[in-house]
Amino acid sequence: MNIGIIGAGSIGMLFGAYLAEAKHSVTFLVRNPNTPNKFYIEKSKAAQHLIPCNLVYSMDKLDEMDLIILAVKYHHLESLKDELDALPKDIPLLFLQNGLLHLAFANTLKHETIMIGSVLHGATKKDAQTVQHLGVGVTTIGMWRGKWTRIGELLPNTNEHFPVEFSTQIEDVLFKKAMLNSLINPLTTIARVPNGELVQNVAYKSIVKNIYDELIEVFEEWKDRFSWDEVVTLCTNTRYNHSSMLKDYENGRLMELDTIVGAIIEEASKRNKKLPILNTFYLLLNEKNKVGERHH
Repeated sequence: MNIGIIGAGSIGMLFGAYLAEAKHSVTFLVRNPNTPNKFYIEKSKAAQHLIPCNLVYSMDKLDEMDLIILAVKYHHLESLKDELDALPKDIPLLFLQNGLLHLAFANTLKHETIMIGSVLHGATKKDAQTVQHLGVGVTTIGMWRGKWTRIGELLPNTNEHFPVEFSTQIEDVLFKKAMLNSLINPLTTIARVPNGELVQNVAYKSIVKNIYDELIEVFEEWKDRFSWDEVVTLCTNTRYNHSSMLKDYENGRLMELDTIVGAIIEEASKRNKKLPILNTFYLLLNEKNKVGERHH
């Protein structure tokens, strides 16, 4: 298939690499004319593999794609709306954003087929043209609107480094991931520590457990589907990783605060409930984000 990817960040490049490996023709939409014309993936410290791909600089060059993947951060989506609306309506879209707010954005588009993906891989851009695959996770994809008969062709022989699952409950998958991110991202960013410290440091572990308890108290339907052990396991499995929010903060970029933490707090307020500890972190990080806005 011809697959367009909007956003050559770590997740966009990671998808590009594995889709190219599955013999799809991958085209990245990039804005910067100085973007390198070769991308690489580093699956281990030992070797870099070239990601065979094309580069285009305007959205209308994607008008004959079989699928377009949106791999930009949530706060960049709004600026793409007019160009997305100008594309043929029958091109399926796959959104890969963190958090929850992109669902409302997807509803504003005219496209007939929209899919939502949740990505649990660890990946980071080592430099402008190299992505490192740091931790194998699962990509879960669900239909948001319409139907797509070619979904089985996307990654037909899913390999162990890039497992893909399909879900009919994609909103629940995203909500659970947003809760996990709310437990890990804020504290790692404020304490400036990798994920593993949240379970190795007694004080940090206590704080995260308190946030977990307040989340389960508000969203009690998750009590049997989202255990404390899962949080500990994820922190342990990604012990050396810097959370996406911490990486954004370290690089002076706008953090994805509203679509993750803010969205969870908003969902609680719809139930007339408060999340006081998480809200405190939200307020602290919102102040730090103002610095990111100045850099932005």
